[in-house]
Amino acid sequence: MARISNEYAEALFALALENDCVDEYSDALDTISEIMTENSEYIDFLASPDISKYDRIAAIEAAFGGRVNEYVVSFVSLLCDRGRIREIYDCIADFKKLSDASNGVSTAEVVSATELTEDEKAALKAKLEKVCGHRIGLDCSVDKSLIGGVKVTVDGKVIDGSIKKELHELKGAMYR
Repeated sequence: MARISNEYAEALFALALENDCVDEYSDALDTISEIMTENSEYIDFLASPDISKYDRIAAIEAAFGGRVNEYVVSFVSLLCDRGRIREIYDCIADFKKLSDASNGVSTAEVVSATELTEDEKAALKAKLEKVCGHRIGLDCSVDKSLIGGVKVTVDGKVIDGSIKKELHELKGAMYR
């Protein structure tokens, strides 16, 4: 079943396509995400049942009205009205994936044992773009259980170069 955030993101993306404003909406969502990340208590305020929906939506209008596209402000207001404001970051991420896909960019989910440096990320991105034949965006995370190496998922394919996988394969070969 699709996540609710994906359904909201798809609706906003369809509106962005209809209005030929995908980049504008994307920039607006970046601005909103940045402001909400810097002011983490803002999400708590917008999700609070102790404050009327009217006041919460008025706060969204006051914060973002005139700064970002009006449809994006309405989108955030809708999330607040429907009690889904805590899912805004997932909605933004899903919108970005849709935007990237429409621009021919795949997102590679990269899991490594340690945090990758910027140089390592750039080298990995260049290698993946060469292998895949199109632009790639990286979504990096850390999983210490990998022991070492990297696991990449892109375009439905898994490239597992982790030491954990190699040890598992070695164990399987030893017990055959």
